[in-house]
Amino acid sequence: MHPRCDSSEEEREHRLLFEFAGFVHAYVQAREEMQSGSLLDAHSSTLAALHHWAHIELAEITIKPKASVWRQIRRYHPGIHKLYEELTGSTESLEQRLKLVLLGCEFAMMDKLKTCTALIFRVLNSREEPWSYDELRAHPSLSWIEDDLDMLLNKLLSKGYIREVAVIGSDGSFNDLELRLSAVV
Repeated sequence: MHPRCDSSEEEREHRLLFEFAGFVHAYVQAREEMQSGSLLDAHSSTLAALHHWAHIELAEITIKPKASVWRQIRRYHPGIHKLYEELTGSTESLEQRLKLVLLGCEFAMMDKLKTCTALIFRVLNSREEPWSYDELRAHPSLSWIEDDLDMLLNKLLSKGYIREVAVIGSDGSFNDLELRLSAVV
């Protein structure tokens, strides 16, 4: 019998969003490091991305990650474990291993984007009016992820899951237009 989380759906959403933000952040950092030729740094960032991805998979099935997450993930998601083995032990060049694992991470990131950002959607849908970026950053459910929130919002915008809406300023003129965000229904 595996350990189950005794948490509410909102806590699970927080956990998924936290791990997903770490996943995307580490992935983007690894890509930048590869482009600059810093392959050892890219390796470290890619390993961090895989670690976050493993935590996402475990959170989705409500299993608490243990210190031996790679042993757990081998059982519950062998594909991620295979990428981990590829990154850490393959005979391919480091650059080739990084490219392969980052490609897998990219597909997973796009696949997990909407489900792992459910908390953002819940906030966006909690009222009828679109939200300003500052309002989202200050919202109690999202303020803890302020550093990565813009990155996640940009990913959601680029995939068409949310949209920017121009809102006329409080004085009724077009001089004070503000871009706000709303979920695409």
